[in-house]
Amino acid sequence: MQAGNDNFDASSWSVLCGDTAAWPRDPEQYRRDALRDKTKYPIYGDFGSNITPCAFWNKPTEPVTTVDNSVGLLTVQNQWDPQTPLAGGLSMHRALKGSRIVYDEGGEGHGVYAMHPRPCSDNAVNAYLSTGKLPAKDVTCKARGR
Repeated sequence: MQAGNDNFDASSWSVLCGDTAAWPRDPEQYRRDALRDKTKYPIYGDFGSNITPCAFWNKPTEPVTTVDNSVGLLTVQNQWDPQTPLAGGLSMHRALKGSRIVYDEGGEGHGVYAMHPRPCSDNAVNAYLSTGKLPAKDVTCKARGR
């Protein structure tokens, strides 16, 4: 199901908030975190610790999905992704045993595949999507101009 153009925020929050029950429910916790992060991260500040709708979201009703890894999984990661930082992408790749990663070294922004002309990463993802076969090893691509 695809959300309408006027429903993008709601559909995004439903995924973000529904994926975990670990969001703090106490607004005071967000205040404390924001004060801490404002000092700890002077450039980014308290943006990441600010209260979101997840504080008031109902707990998920479905059980957590178990990934059995019987199907090879390909992850794709920019080096400089502000929404899914490199450390998290690499951690997920390690946690998903048998997965492969297409790493766009020097890549910026949230989203790698088909976002901008990036032949190396696009070709690796296209091959996976068209055959279902993972690359023999992890793929590192150099972002253009790097």
